[in-house]
Formats: sequence, C-alpha cells, structure tokens
Amino acid sequence: MTVHPQNTAQGSPSGGPDKAAAKQCLLAADRHLKESRFQDARAEIEKAKKLDPGNVYVVAFLDRINFFESEKKKEAPPPPPPPPPPPKPVPKPAAPAATPAPPPAGAPPAAPLHPAPKPKESSPPPTATEQKAMETTLEEMKRQIEMLSHSLDQERKAREEMTKQQIQANVLQLRTSMEKAWLNGAPNDQEGEELHKLAVSLSIPENVELSLRREVKLKMYSNAVKEVISKRQLLRSSSSTLEWLRKVYQVTMEEYLEYETKFLLDLVADQYKGTLLYVSPNLKGKDDLLPRLKSAGYAVVLSGTPEEALEKIEKVNPNLILCHTEFAPGSLSGIKFLHLLRASPKFNFIPFILLCEPSEVSQLQSSELRQHEGFLKKPVDADELMITMNEKLTHFRDYVSSLS
Repeated sequence: MTVHPQNTAQGSPSGGPDKAAAKQCLLAADRHLKESRFQDARAEIEKAKKLDPGNVYVVAFLDRINFFESEKKKEAPPPPPPPPPPPKPVPKPAAPAATPAPPPAGAPPAAPLHPAPKPKESSPPPTATEQKAMETTLEEMKRQIEMLSHSLDQERKAREEMTKQQIQANVLQLRTSMEKAWLNGAPNDQEGEELHKLAVSLSIPENVELSLRREVKLKMYSNAVKEVISKRQLLRSSSSTLEWLRKVYQVTMEEYLEYETKFLLDLVADQYKGTLLYVSPNLKGKDDLLPRLKSAGYAVVLSGTPEEALEKIEKVNPNLILCHTEFAPGSLSGIKFLHLLRASPKFNFIPFILLCEPSEVSQLQSSELRQHEGFLKKPVDADELMITMNEKLTHFRDYVSSLS
C-alpha cells in the first residue's frame, strides 16, 4: 500500500524521522521499480527521504532505479533515423574581395581575425586511492541493496506463514465448535446457523465448511457407536441401534456404506487389544482379574505353570505376559521364567509384568528390570494393573516404531 504524503507529512509523533512510513515508501518504490514505473519509484524515494533523511537505503534505491532505467533504455529499439535535410540553394558567386593593402614597412603584423582555440585540458586519471574509494562505495551500495532485498523477502515469507497459521487456527476453532455442537447428535437449526456465522466470520470458504461438517458428523457418530458398544447398551437387534444412531446424527445410508469399513476397523481396533498370556497357579479357583482382562479387550490364554507357558508361547505369540512369582515346589518361579525369556531373542522384547507378594517388593525394586518389564504386589488393584499394562505396551510400540 503506497503511503500518501498527507499521512506522513507530520513525521513521527516525537518529531523525529518516521522510519515506519519511510519503509512503506521504500516498499512502494520497490513495487514500482519491478513494474518499470521509474518516475513513481523516484517519487516514493523522495517521500522516504523527507520522512527519514538519514535512511541509508534512499541513495541505494536511487542508484538501483538509475541502473534499471539505463538497462530498460538499452533494451528499447533504436529510434528511426531522421529524414535527410532539404538541399541547400547554391549561393551566387560573390564578387572578389579587395586585396588588403600590405602593411607599411616596419609596422607590426596584424593579429589574426579569429584566434585558434586553445586545446582542452584532459582530466587526470583517478589515483589508486580514489579508485579504491569508488570501489568501496559501490560495494557498500551493493551490500545495502542485497540487505534490503533480503529483508523484503523475509517479510514476504513471514506474511505468508502468518496467513497459513491463521487459516489453520481458524479451521481448528470451527472444528472444535462443531464437535461440541455434534456431541449428542445433530445440532438444531439455530445451532447450525450459529456455526455457519462463525465460519463466515473466520473467512472459511463454504466448501471447506461443508467438508468439515461432514467429517465431524461421521467422527462423532463413530464415537457414539463405540461408546454404546463399550457400555454394552446394544439393543436386542444391533441393526436397530445403529439405525437409531444414524438418525440422531443425520448420517445417510450412503455415508454409512462409504465409511462402513472404517467404522468396523475402528470398532475392532478399540475392542481387541491383543493376546495376553496369563500364568497363574490359581486357575482352578476364582480369579477376579480374568473378567477384567477380557472386558478390556484382551484374548486371554491361561497357563498353570511357567513350563506350560513355555510350551504355548511359540503358538500363541502373545502381546503381553502376566505372571505370578510363586508356583508349586518343583516348578520354575516367575522370575526364572522372565530370565529364560530374556535369553531368547525371539521373546525377550515382550512386555512382562510380575504379580508378587508384598515381601518380594524390595527385592524386585533393587533388581534391574527393563523398561518393558514391571511388577505389582498382590492383591492386585485392577485399575493400577490396566495403567501398568498400557504403559508397557506403549513402550513396546515405540520400540517397534524406532526399528522401522
């Protein structure tokens, strides 16, 4: 935007140079220069000079304008040759001039009527010091121009990045508002109108708004289906429940069929967390952990001793092992079972959690358990067990990701 003289004649509020206005003039001059509008560029430079007389870029810009203007003139085609002059009339022969009388004897010679011009004195070539000073000045001007060009380029990139971040922030704000509105089903007409007004105020295009609305609707519908299944609130006919949810969230049958595979995969991924090998000496008695492990989404494989677990582990290939520390006499302990797995390159990375007696806690705390290994004292708190299992599985997934 070109700064008009009436806006900058006052200078800065303190009476000093108005550097911000001068900078705007330089930016305007740069745009005029790129469009070969040299007179407009000079006018902006003069404004900048008045606003900030000490600005070092003013002189550099003038030289830059002169340079581009001379280059533009070189590119222009040469003007056509002028038409030949009309023939001059032949002058009539003049009467012979009277021969001047010779000067009397002894008289000094007369001065010539038109004295010969004196030869022009050629300027001496610049000295080495002057030549070096000129080169230094040109280098400084070149450096200042490069600095200004770099500054303008950096400012342009900063503006583009700010615009990009602003758009992303606006889209995120609209998405958050839509998710709140669609939390319990499709919003009513008034809420939908408010969401549309928010999109308009954030300068979000209509096609982006519609795409976000569809994406949020399907996401919230999928979350609702997962929540109903996790709470085991399905009706006798699961199709009736899904049909009811589709109406609540205004999901058409075409949209459901388009995303049916994704919905089912999400449900399977949320419900099935992997295979768990549970090694316990109390399989014949009541174990309160088994229902909790199965409801958490694990396929539980039971073993009464570590020896039996060693026979099953090859076929089962578990994602996690949960093992008691004490077994009947003559059987391996849970700690020795862990050491055997450590020695196997095929199973030493499987997350392993020991369930120990309170008297064994100090021993296990002093032992060097790895990051994917842990222990809990009995009686085991189910919530604490789930937290520990998720922690070890997360470490395992991070370890596998680092190998790829």
